[in-house]
This record gives sequence, structure tokens and C-alpha cells, in this order.
Amino acid sequence: MKLLRFCLVGLFFSLSLPRAAVGQEATGSSPSLARPAFNQASQFSSGSDRRLRLRQYFERRAQAGNGGSRNAAEGEGAGSGAGSGAIWGARAAAAIDSNLVKVQTNVAYGKEARQVLDIYTPKQAKGPLPVIFFCHGGGWRIGNKSMHAEKGSSWASNGVIFVSTNYRLAPEATHPKQIQDVASAFAWVKSHATELGADPNRLYVMGHSAGAQLVDLLGTNERFLAEKGLSLKDIKGVISLDTASLDLNQRLSDGSPEGKAVGEMITTAFGSDPKILAEASPTSNIHSGQKYPDFLLFCGAKRVACVAQHKVFSQALEKAGGKVTVKAVPLSHSEISKAAGQPNSDIFKEVMEFVHASGNLQ
Repeated sequence: MKLLRFCLVGLFFSLSLPRAAVGQEATGSSPSLARPAFNQASQFSSGSDRRLRLRQYFERRAQAGNGGSRNAAEGEGAGSGAGSGAIWGARAAAAIDSNLVKVQTNVAYGKEARQVLDIYTPKQAKGPLPVIFFCHGGGWRIGNKSMHAEKGSSWASNGVIFVSTNYRLAPEATHPKQIQDVASAFAWVKSHATELGADPNRLYVMGHSAGAQLVDLLGTNERFLAEKGLSLKDIKGVISLDTASLDLNQRLSDGSPEGKAVGEMITTAFGSDPKILAEASPTSNIHSGQKYPDFLLFCGAKRVACVAQHKVFSQALEKAGGKVTVKAVPLSHSEISKAAGQPNSDIFKEVMEFVHASGNLQ
């Protein structure tokens, strides 16, 4: 009887655990899927312990979708252990058609182990070609560039140079180190555009989740580009994939369990000073009189916080005279990222049209 009771309790616990990806910047899905999971999880913990469990769950999900173990994310070729993310990336790279795509991995843009990027170049397209410069997600604390080899292959096979970059991770690297890494990597691409066969005037930045927050910030706060001798004019367009952290102060005030869990990720990476959080918030850096690159933003249609933040951001950018398109799509957080690397998806086609609108692809 005791054994039967133990089995039943174990079965109930396993059924109560969240099954869908429900995080924000580390993973994610729609609030309609998230709420039942959070309510069930609350039966087992409360207060800070509950938030810790949620944060650990988000990180496990992010590790599965953004690069395996933290060791694998800490720097390929940097003497760290090879986790499932590195294995997945190697398999994806092995599937790339070498007749169509040239791949350069772990190209250094700085001296730190994480300051490296991968370059996917079309072999059969004539330049100069547009570039998509990509930043991975992972709650600002995990993830790696190699997880997006499929995107690199797909975009290069369609006549676009794709650059996937790493950046240093929290908690070791906190704001502004991460965005400074992103700016340094972008500046490297700009300075090497000619030798890459790229058009230096057609450089697009794209990011998913936490990476989307970073590229959105790069495209709104000129300070970090200015430190590299560049300006917002050097970014032709910004493609943002499903972030709900366009306003970090607002995100921290979200009283939902998801908001609290993501809030801990934000404070780990950015701290809690409202002035610093505003500096790191894309929405807070939109001002009249400033010329911004064009924005194409995607968000999960059922993610209430994400849709709300995109509405405020787009209104602010339009009021400042900027051009912005927001697409609310019926996809989960991870599905949006995956679709951005699949040529038959609507997201891929819309991004291609966004890039194509600035000049003819060869």
C-alpha cells in the first residue's frame, strides 16, 4: 500500500510539472499555456522558493533550446566541456551543403573566449551582399551561436551573408558588457564587409529573445555604436524575434510568476537601478529628432506582455518618425526562432522581403 501511494504521488507530481515552454527571455510560449503550469507548480512551493524553481525550470528549457549545458555555452574551442548544444550545432553544420555555403567558425572579434562569431557566406551569389547579424537568446546567461547553424545555412543559401555571434554571459558579464560585445562584433563585421563580399550599407541585425532585446537596444541607443566609431545609420534594419523586455523597468513591475522569474534574470544581467535599466531599455531610448533604422518585430500573439510592450515601442518609434512593423504570430517563443531559419515559413519570407526592400538581391 505504501508503495502504491508513493507511485501515485510520483505520478501526480510528474503530471503537474509544466510541459510547455513558458519562460520569457530564456524560453517561452503563450500566457494561455503558461498559467496552468504556474498554478500547478504553486502547489509545491511559494515565495522565493517558488521563484527559484521557476527560474531553474526556465534555464533548463533554455539550455535545451539555446545550446545545451552552460559549459558548452561558455565558449566553443575555449577548453570547456562539449555539451548537447555543441553536439547539436556540429550536426547542423555537418548538414550544410558545402557547394552552396562557406562556413567560418569561431572568428575572433575580441580577446575574450566568448568574443567569437560564425560566418555563413553564399558561394554562388554575386556580391556585394546584404548581411544578417544574429544574436542568440538564453536569458542573458546561457546560449551560443552554434545553435543557429540552420539559420546560417538557410540565409546563405538564399543569397544573404549570415553572421551568428557570441557575447559574454551573466552573471560574470553584466550590463553594459553584453551590449558592448554585440557592438564590437557588429563593428568587426562592418570593418570586414568588403573582404566578406558584403555591402557595408546593408547590414541588418536580428536577435531572438534576450538576443532580440540586445539588437533592439543596439538599434535605439547610439551610445554603444558610437564607442566603436559607428552610428545608428550603420544599421540598415532591425529584426526582433519575440522579446518582452523592450522596457526593463516595466518588466520588473510585472507581478505575475513569469514576470518575477524573468525579473530575477533581468536583475542578474542589468541590476536594479532604474536609470541603468532605462538606459538598457530599447523603448526608453526612443527620442524625437533621432533617426532610427527600420524595425521589423515579431511577437507571439498570445503572449500578453510581449504584445503590450511591442505596442508601446511601436507607438513611440512612429511618434519619433521611425518606420516599424509589428507582426503578432500564432507561434510559441521557440517556434518563432525556428521559423526564422526555415525558407518556407512566413517569418522567413517576411524577413527576406524586409531585406529585399532595401535593394535587389543577386
